[in-house]
Amino acid sequence: MELGVLLIPILIVVSGAIALVGNAVGRNIGRRRLSLFQLRPRYTAQIVTVITGMLITIVTLIVVLLISSEARVALFRLNAVLRQTHQLEEEIRRQEDRLKQLALGDIAYLGAVRQRVLADVERATDMARENGIGPDGHGDVVVLTPPRASWDDIAHLVDLRETDTVVRLVASQNTLKGEPLTVFVQLFDNRLVYAQGTVLVEGIVDGRQAREVISRELLRLADQSARLARGRVLPPPFTLVTAPAAAQVDIDAHRAAVAKVQRAGRQVLVQVVAPRDVYTVGPLTVSFTVR
Repeated sequence: MELGVLLIPILIVVSGAIALVGNAVGRNIGRRRLSLFQLRPRYTAQIVTVITGMLITIVTLIVVLLISSEARVALFRLNAVLRQTHQLEEEIRRQEDRLKQLALGDIAYLGAVRQRVLADVERATDMARENGIGPDGHGDVVVLTPPRASWDDIAHLVDLRETDTVVRLVASQNTLKGEPLTVFVQLFDNRLVYAQGTVLVEGIVDGRQAREVISRELLRLADQSARLARGRVLPPPFTLVTAPAAAQVDIDAHRAAVAKVQRAGRQVLVQVVAPRDVYTVGPLTVSFTVR
């Protein structure tokens, strides 16, 4: 029940009772021709009437303040409440502005993701054409499966992920030249696999061997590091999804390592290291350290 439904009748009854008592007192003073402060009886009656009105107001305020905490706030703390309300309204407006900015940022980010996905599809289309792949009846060289899926759906899935994502297009079947390339999509978190300076593999190489033999031994160690990274670093395009990552060796670094091993003229420890951070997307770039 609302407080006013109970409070208003009480105030009416109390005010009426006070007015009734005041009227009775005034009439009694008039009949007896009583005097207050040596005033004439008529003025005394007027004073009693004024006091009665004042009592009505005072009692009304007391009753309201005793019963209603909202009335006490409105009477004594109204300015403070108004200031707090204004501050809350300002904060709500700021929060709404932030939400609008975030929403616009999300839309912009989704648009950027979509453009990046479509750019990858375009690149895959160009590479497929170079390998003899032809368009289907709709002019599409790369066809996404399942049929109800779309590249916008892929962009939305990427947008939902909380980390950098690798989008990989994988041929879903063997494809002959002139046919469209049917693909499905794999999504991977692009995580740090090897930090710069990480030793990937190591082995003993004999510096007394011929230069060609030393070169092959170093490349064998590089290939071994690629096999150990299988499943962690993605293989390059146009290889099987089960293939290991391809280790990339700088030719000058390789020649320098071969020369250092050969100058040692004995068995030395060769470590295959990551010269820079390696992520899931690759490439697996390696170098050599001769101990």
